[in-house]
Amino acid sequence: MSVRFFYRICSLSLLLVSCAPMTFPVTSGSHAPLEQGRSIAKRAIVWSNHPSAGNHMITLFQQTGLVVVERAHLQQIFNEQKIRLTHTSDDDSDILRVGKLVGADRVIFVEVTEKSQVIANVYYGAARSETAYNMSVAVRGVDVESGEIRWSGTAQTPRAINNPELAIVILSEAAVARALCPVESGYQWKERTREGEEAFCMKDGKGISLLDHKQAILPLL
Repeated sequence: MSVRFFYRICSLSLLLVSCAPMTFPVTSGSHAPLEQGRSIAKRAIVWSNHPSAGNHMITLFQQTGLVVVERAHLQQIFNEQKIRLTHTSDDDSDILRVGKLVGADRVIFVEVTEKSQVIANVYYGAARSETAYNMSVAVRGVDVESGEIRWSGTAQTPRAINNPELAIVILSEAAVARALCPVESGYQWKERTREGEEAFCMKDGKGISLLDHKQAILPLL
């Protein structure tokens, strides 16, 4: 699956549980206004409660030019500082403190929420059950020095789907794209609501790509 960051957000239609209606990611997001003289983030930590989501976000943000600190190096710092993580929101302050130690400008938190259920379907008179998932991804970029949330976004499946791993990729990209769409610079976010439409950040009626619009997007990081 090719990555087109801040361009098109794929639909979840191929991931739906059989016989479910068509559905698309539902998103929300915002970012802090640009401040005159604020330097662009160059180094970041990506921290996630889900390995696949975290790895995918690392790949995406490396494409922006951010240097992402390796997880092994972070673990070394945790050990040296005798930090024991609880894998809850209580860890945030410790992670920000480690961010300062490794010279990071941002900590990018990626939180995946996944709820499963067993659904029974009937095929040609025979019953078959399958596991369905309701999922959401929340992302936020936090300034290491001030602790300020610079940007945040969410994306969720409004209906159950049956391929959670692929959904994580789609939802993660959608959440970040929604958060960083620079609407204050004349861009617009178009939410996908029906088949045949795409969800994307757009300018002058066209979906934008990160590489072509770095000047507008990267200062928001």
